Amino acid sequence: MSLKELCFRFNFFYKLLPVHFLMKLANKSMILPFYHFVNDGENRLTRNLYQSKTKKQFIEDIQYLKTHFTALSINDLQLKKHSKNNFRFILSFDDGLANFYNVVAPILLEEEVYCINFLNSSFIDNKELFYRYKVNILIELMLKIKLSETKKESIIKLLELKKFNKKDIFKFLRNASIHQTTTLDTFAEIVEVSFSDFLEQEKPYMSKNQILELKNKGFGFGAHSKNHPRYSQLNLKDQLKETLESLLEINDLFSLKNNFFAFPFSDDGVKNEFFEIIVKEKMLTFGSSGLKDDEIETHYQRIPMEFNTIYSAETIIKGELIYYILKKLIGKHKTKRK
Repeated sequence: MSLKELCFRFNFFYKLLPVHFLMKLANKSMILPFYHFVNDGENRLTRNLYQSKTKKQFIEDIQYLKTHFTALSINDLQLKKHSKNNFRFILSFDDGLANFYNVVAPILLEEEVYCINFLNSSFIDNKELFYRYKVNILIELMLKIKLSETKKESIIKLLELKKFNKKDIFKFLRNASIHQTTTLDTFAEIVEVSFSDFLEQEKPYMSKNQILELKNKGFGFGAHSKNHPRYSQLNLKDQLKETLESLLEINDLFSLKNNFFAFPFSDDGVKNEFFEIIVKEKMLTFGSSGLKDDEIETHYQRIPMEFNTIYSAETIIKGELIYYILKKLIGKHKTKRK
């Protein structure tokens, strides 16, 4: 468990402290919470990766945020249309999942909160499947089925294991990177899972038409890389390629005038050189390190709202503020990229 989550677990120490008091103590006026998926009873994408919130829990989160903060759109941030006299939040979702269209958007329209959804250009219209969702599907299957000895031997050979041990297999799957996608695909063939059939039947991602419909209703969109790699595992050339090509495709596809980009996973491993090159693109970029300052003026850190344990918005926001204040005391509250 991370030190940050310990702050969540020990929330009884600060639960009675008003969130506005903590915001002032941290010298903050805005937060940027983000999600991926809201569980409406069917979850074949994230169940074995992290705990997604139910509709009821998500609605409670949104109502808490609305009670204590003013909802802004991403365009308000770029145009600096906000007042310094109140506390604001900008909501975002990542990955462009159909769950956003079917479950989340109706809730947000009812609550009058217009968030931005960051899209992976390779996944729109269910053209490809994010490798971590492949991992989730494989773990789900391994928990349910009994494999033949022949299939066990094939898996042992594929993963270079000494023996068939589900604990070791799950460890490999959970730690797999995008560079091991071919191995995941071969694993799926051994256990007779078709990711193509999953994409065709389940349609986990939004279609172009669904995105255009939501755009017309007031939702914002930006890029989230082409196929969701960890930038810390890419060299500078590939980081730029993933960023600029996805941004160009998303903007062209949906006639977007602004350049918004959220790093997949996190912005770990992204150096100043990257930002010096993209400065001419006049884009706003977003990380996922929680409440943290950044030396890049056009780069904002967002607060993840999904963990291996379900925490309320109040617990997460107050915990992030306490954690930020503690880091500030020892000078660890700012990202250093040199």
